[in-house]
Amino acid sequence: MDRLIMESVLSDVSSFNLTKDSRDGFSGALVMGFTEDRIAQVNHAFSELKKMVQEEGIQLLICKTMVDGIYDLEICTDVLDEPVRINNKAISHDMILEIARHAGADPKVLLGADGLSVENWLGIGQLAIKNCEG
Repeated sequence: MDRLIMESVLSDVSSFNLTKDSRDGFSGALVMGFTEDRIAQVNHAFSELKKMVQEEGIQLLICKTMVDGIYDLEICTDVLDEPVRINNKAISHDMILEIARHAGADPKVLLGADGLSVENWLGIGQLAIKNCEG
């Protein structure tokens, strides 16, 4: 599965939740919500991404856009030529503050999705919120 197909599948994310789930040295999980009919495709995309990156470092950037409350997400790794981009997603102010607090205390987090097999969750070594407006 190539990066553009992954981006297409993951672009349907409809919600974000930060949980206290922890394992494998990661404290907390950023869980994305998808409609039930997309779970199989999301599971496949995460599985393929996890196979590609294996033990390589993964970084998740949440980029502020010019529109308040709208963010672009980038899953970055040296294994891919470009980040997997999930553009123009609404994230509530409270959720961004919660993510920022977590990132400030521990920039490591699991990245998963509702209904996604736990073995396909990604270990994010660096979580950051950045101003990418320009």
